Amino acid sequence: MHPDLEKLISEKQSFMQQALTKDGKFYPFGCEMTIEGEVVNHHAFTLDDHPVDKNIDTLTRAFRQKAAAGQLRGACIYWLVHLTSPEETDAIRMGLEHQNGEAVDFYVPYKKGLFGKITYGEPFWVTRKREFFV
Repeated sequence: MHPDLEKLISEKQSFMQQALTKDGKFYPFGCEMTIEGEVVNHHAFTLDDHPVDKNIDTLTRAFRQKAAAGQLRGACIYWLVHLTSPEETDAIRMGLEHQNGEAVDFYVPYKKGLFGKITYGEPFWVTRKREFFV
C-alpha cells in the first residue's frame, strides 16, 4: 500500500478507537491529503437524521471535485459497517484512494464486549473501484 494511504489510516486510528470506546459509534467522516502532503479533515453531517449513505455520497462528490481539479494527492472516507464475510462482525471501513490509481477498502474488525470494551481483530484490505480519482 502506498505510504500516503498508510498515513491516512494511521492519522485517524486513535480518534476512531476513542469514539467507539466512548460513544459506541462515529459518523462517517473523511480526510484528504493535499498535493503538499497535509492531511485535512472533512465532516459531512453529524446528526442522526442524516443517513450514512448520504454522508458518504457528500464526501465522495467533494473528493471527486477536488481530484478533478488536481488538488488531491489522496483521500479517505471512514465509516462503520457490518460484515458477513469472511466472518460476521462489525468493522471500521476506510475507503482510500491515491492519485497514482491505487484504491482500497481497509477494514478493522471489532467486537463490543462487556462495559463497552472493544476488541479489535486482524485488519485486512481489498481492492475497490475508484470513486474519487475517476
